[in-house]
Amino acid sequence: MRRLPILLCIAVSACNALPRDPADTSARIESTRYFTVGSVDPSARDAPETARLLRQIEQRTGARPLWTEGSGETLLGQLDAGTLDLAIGRFAKTSPWQAEVAFGPALSVSGKENERIELKTAMRNGENRWIMTVERASRAISTEARAQ
Repeated sequence: MRRLPILLCIAVSACNALPRDPADTSARIESTRYFTVGSVDPSARDAPETARLLRQIEQRTGARPLWTEGSGETLLGQLDAGTLDLAIGRFAKTSPWQAEVAFGPALSVSGKENERIELKTAMRNGENRWIMTVERASRAISTEARAQ
């Protein structure tokens, strides 16, 4: 019975490290003070939702975005390889990349049901702390948009 408080303290302190980034994306971003971003299509980079999202991420991480150029396939491949932190673009709801990257919540939607195109972020699968940071920022700007 005396061990229960000690075990409880150990368990609670271990929760601070969750969720984890196996490749340490969040720790690297915190250390370097920047995160790399690629625009899958040119209109996504100039979208007002993108600017609001990046400001939210900057506030949450203390890091600034560093833009990189490339085609959609190249950028999504860089995400998978871990050489890019975030891709922003307009994706079909049933994108074939769903199994390869982690998509964030839609920032905006256009088109009809079967042809919906969503402006959203893509991140490297498994980097759960980073994914959670971006998802929270995405939801925050979606809430802001609904409130306006």
